[in-house]
Amino acid sequence: MINQSNSFKNVQTSSEFLKRWHPKAPDICIVLGSGLSNAIPNIAEMKNLHFSEIPGFKSANVAGHAGDLRVGEIEIQLPNGTTKKREIAFLRGRNHGYEGNNAGEVVHNVRSMISWGVKGIILTNAAGCLNTDWELGRMMIISDHINSTGMSPLNGEFGEGFGARFVDMTSCYTISWQKQFAETAHALGHKIYNGVYYGVMGSQYETPAEIRMMQMLGANSVGMSTVLEAIAARQLGAKIAGISCLTNYGAGLKHKVLDHSDVMDMGSLFSQDMANIVLKTAVALEV
Repeated sequence: MINQSNSFKNVQTSSEFLKRWHPKAPDICIVLGSGLSNAIPNIAEMKNLHFSEIPGFKSANVAGHAGDLRVGEIEIQLPNGTTKKREIAFLRGRNHGYEGNNAGEVVHNVRSMISWGVKGIILTNAAGCLNTDWELGRMMIISDHINSTGMSPLNGEFGEGFGARFVDMTSCYTISWQKQFAETAHALGHKIYNGVYYGVMGSQYETPAEIRMMQMLGANSVGMSTVLEAIAARQLGAKIAGISCLTNYGAGLKHKVLDHSDVMDMGSLFSQDMANIVLKTAVALEV
């Protein structure tokens, strides 16, 4: 018998509401990180719900996170001149651990999307770059991550009812999807990197000593989201892609004071390029 934990019941409540609102869930959901909420063409005209209208969802309270769900059809042109369409769900914003949310609350929205019927999750974020040879404003495909948040959505009651307690994370990020993102970026003439994302709690930025430690551990970018959502999606068997927009260098690497407004500004500056790559890939992905 499934243990009906509070987290599980809340996800059921949210997904049942979404099934009534939009009976056939899109195959793919894209979580839009800081500064990326307005980068999707025609998103203002899409069917939408504010997080506060969805039972079980919490409002997004961080600057740069709009805090709503949008559903709409995206059409792209293929290299041969034909077009392809796909309906996609967009979570404009997310909840973070540093806001005081527990692990179940951080991953609630992603779990609800999968329970609704979504088969694949694309997690985007703004991240600090740990490689000074890399250009800011470029995208990094997440090939793996290091979870240093001190949290896991599989622990305690937060993980009960969603699947196996012990989840293999060897290939958390779907390899075929990583390849598709790289091919799309290259076809569009964009440089794109591939690397390891280091997930921290925040909300303070890292010290120079912490940045040096992350570099020694093999990380290429650092941020305050994504890792818990990826773990939860992996537990539920969804396909996963992670994409970072590299908005700033880590503390001590370029001797610049870090500020969240700068992160949002850089994310917004390159958001159209990122959206173009993400959308063209998302429409073409196999789920």
